[in-house]
Amino acid sequence: MNQEETAAYYDDPAHAVNMCDLLMRAFPTWVVWRRQDRAWLARHRTWDRERQPLADRNAGLLHQAMRETNIRGVVS
Repeated sequence: MNQEETAAYYDDPAHAVNMCDLLMRAFPTWVVWRRQDRAWLARHRTWDRERQPLADRNAGLLHQAMRETNIRGVVS
């Protein structure tokens, strides 16, 4: 799949929900969602509403950012 085919695949709400669920199972302290503009977002459950969520157009890169954030301990 090329990049546009992958994005179109996740335009199906069921596929997007499955990816969000997969990421949240991998990182149980995070909430993940996908916006209509195809951006993937993640917010740690301890963050206040003023803090911007992590965001990326690629779910794999969002996964990496979540992992690195956990490793650095920048979750509170």
